[in-house]
Amino acid sequence: MHIEDVKNLVVHAGKLARQMAEGFTLETKTDDSFVTTADRAVESYLREHLAQLLPEAGFFGEEEGFTNRHARLLWAIDPIDGTSNFVFGIPLWGVSVALIEDGFIRLGVIYLPVLEELYWAERGEGAYLNGRRIHAVDSEEFTAEDIICYASDAVNAEMLSIMPGRPRCFGSAVVKLAWTAAGRVRGAMSLGRLYDLAAGLLLCHEAGCATCYVSGKKWQLQHLMGGAPLPEPILTAPPRTMQTIFRLLHRE
Repeated sequence: MHIEDVKNLVVHAGKLARQMAEGFTLETKTDDSFVTTADRAVESYLREHLAQLLPEAGFFGEEEGFTNRHARLLWAIDPIDGTSNFVFGIPLWGVSVALIEDGFIRLGVIYLPVLEELYWAERGEGAYLNGRRIHAVDSEEFTAEDIICYASDAVNAEMLSIMPGRPRCFGSAVVKLAWTAAGRVRGAMSLGRLYDLAAGLLLCHEAGCATCYVSGKKWQLQHLMGGAPLPEPILTAPPRTMQTIFRLLHRE
């Protein structure tokens, strides 16, 4: 299997979602979040075709849960990350696929169909956007216009009052992390599950970022492997940027 095969599948999945954008059926899950027929169709498409690439791999997808969860190879799939944006015609949503092997994220692919941005990374090989290598922006200095992006449920008013730059919430974890890797956003605070975060975290790490719990505790991918959401928010940012943010947060 080659990452080009995965990239092609993710792009086709994104095009399928765009085709369904005008004709989906909307439902509300038990947690009050949206799910559409497009979410389900895209995940089914990805499961079917990824299984042909790696028949021995398991799956963890947002809509269909785990299949063969203890497999050494595990696909983490978010068919439409940013479903609310998708529903309301906001272009900030994407398809995310990551492959976890022996407890490490081996590869990740994110496609933002409306923006026609394809991101990918392989462990140890750097991060890329539409064929161009990308790097996060690292500095101890912040301007008033620098952006830190947040999950809406990962911050409170006190934290926002302390943080430098301008706060933004894009409504999509994959957009937030992809744009951090690309240097458009200085850092990202996240909550979520493996399928929300795996591909984006690999992109960021390959672009020069690290990840740590906002409390300062060490973050490990293993904390997501059981399927539960993160127990507390994480910060993903380049090293000097992260040090500056932690000094402010913890009054160091």
